[in-house]
Amino acid sequence: MIVLEARRARHLIVRLDRGEEFPAALVRALDEAEARAGWVEGTGSLERAEIALFDQASRTYAKTRVLDGPCDVVALSGSIALQQGETSPRLSATLARESGVGLQLAAGELVWARVYGLELRVTVFDDVPLVRAPDDRTGLMQLAAQSSTTPAIVSEPPRSVPPAPVAEPPRTVPPSSGAEPVRTAPSTSGIEPPRTAPSISGAEPVRTAPPASTLEPAALPLPQRPVRRRQEEEIYPEVGDNVTHFHFGECIVISSDGERIRLRQERDGRVREVSLTMLRIETPTVDAATGKRHFRLARKN
Repeated sequence: MIVLEARRARHLIVRLDRGEEFPAALVRALDEAEARAGWVEGTGSLERAEIALFDQASRTYAKTRVLDGPCDVVALSGSIALQQGETSPRLSATLARESGVGLQLAAGELVWARVYGLELRVTVFDDVPLVRAPDDRTGLMQLAAQSSTTPAIVSEPPRSVPPAPVAEPPRTVPPSSGAEPVRTAPSTSGIEPPRTAPSISGAEPVRTAPPASTLEPAALPLPQRPVRRRQEEEIYPEVGDNVTHFHFGECIVISSDGERIRLRQERDGRVREVSLTMLRIETPTVDAATGKRHFRLARKN
């Protein structure tokens, strides 16, 4: 068990309009608000939805159920964390719809939905960096705390200022043999001015005291703003590519718009539509004989 305390929180009110895809639209809103950890609650209506249940025996999401028609969001809640450096919401929903036998309820992890009208409240935790990490005991992606990547600012101790060097009194040059030193007339004020040595070739010049050092403690460096991580360029399946979907098996891509793709299953010819935002796309392999690419599509959560 882990217990984390958030002391700095802010609240976002998000409204998604008809036709937007969920949770992709929510992820865009969170990225714009720089919300990396938090909790989501919401209510509204959906035109179409896909939910999945976790099979504890196989430790995988074995089934994805499609609600092809209008449904209301009775309850929606979940967490927000970073997974592999990207914003990753994990949301559970209870949905209600009319059927031929009356009102039906369906619940599970909300994988994808097309919005009719959805209102969300997001509580953002700015001082608790959360990540999702695999749990070997359950097979789930569980929340974990991540140490802050911003370097701490260490105060530099003030430097001690060395004492000013003591001025060495000027050395008087003895007169040369047979030469009488030049005498100056006494001052009318009664104070005798200092005597100056005559200019004699080879005599060492009078040394003057260097000015006292005015060293000051070095200014502390200002902290640099953290640099946001640049997202690496991803390669997406295109029309004609072969894919192995974690649930649908071997398929071929028949259409793609960069966010969603339509797949035709090889085993029965059925057409499936999936959202790329909820998939982990592995690096493709290329068939040397045909030149076609082959992708493996796994779940992010």
